[in-house]
Amino acid sequence: MQEINDAKFGSNAQSVIEHIRLHAIRAPHLLVVLSGPSHAGKSTLAKEISEIGENFQIISPDQIRKQLSVSFGVPEYEAKVWNIYESMKRKALENGHNVILDACHMSEQARWHSLQGENSNFRKISIVFDLPLWTIRERCIREKRLPLKEAERMWEAFQKSKPTQQELKRLGFDEVYFVHE
Repeated sequence: MQEINDAKFGSNAQSVIEHIRLHAIRAPHLLVVLSGPSHAGKSTLAKEISEIGENFQIISPDQIRKQLSVSFGVPEYEAKVWNIYESMKRKALENGHNVILDACHMSEQARWHSLQGENSNFRKISIVFDLPLWTIRERCIREKRLPLKEAERMWEAFQKSKPTQQELKRLGFDEVYFVHE
């Protein structure tokens, strides 16, 4: 396993995108797992990475919820959302797509689970968004996708469960990047 990289990138994360572009050219089997609280920029970065080439597939529980026309946290739908998420991930990996998992991955168990499946020949990259609360608040107020209190609660929960380089290496990631503002 390659030594884990600890890199700090600006909020647009262009350096990490360029690094992934080079990987996609040399070894086109990538599993990119995004971690961080709501409004950290995960979906924006996922979209930018997917534009590297046509073989990228973004899998996002938020998009699944939109397709099902359900809100976040509705208990009777969450199991269905995550079953669809896992099914989409499995199919994309089986079909050899580069996969971007765009979800909070708040707990160690969620990060471990993201690596399960037919991905042994995939380069596993973790991108962790570690932004200050004021940035999350500012984006939440501007974007109006989630109540401010919920975004703050998610940020606080992420601070308590934020992964370390050692944890991510132990889980099986080949590379790790931390996006800071």
